[in-house]
Amino acid sequence: MFDPTAARLAGMTIAKRVVFGVIGLYLLAAILTTAAEATGRWRQCDCEPECWCKTPGLRLFRWTTPKRAHHLDSPAHKEELARARARAPETD
Repeated sequence: MFDPTAARLAGMTIAKRVVFGVIGLYLLAAILTTAAEATGRWRQCDCEPECWCKTPGLRLFRWTTPKRAHHLDSPAHKEELARARARAPETD
């Protein structure tokens, strides 16, 4: 006899497995890329020193977040921004 409650529980179990599997793969990628960076097999981060990814607890996720979430301003880019701000008229 078909038990709808058992079928619903089985579906939730599969969904849990998928969700936990995706989270596990994300954490594994974070750990592996951090270890590769520490050993020199991966590129070094070019962010500013005050970027969030330099924080000890968050640096684990440095390579698993989009590049636009980092502060990647180079010194040349910072000088260009400072010159542009100096030329721009102030609007208050």
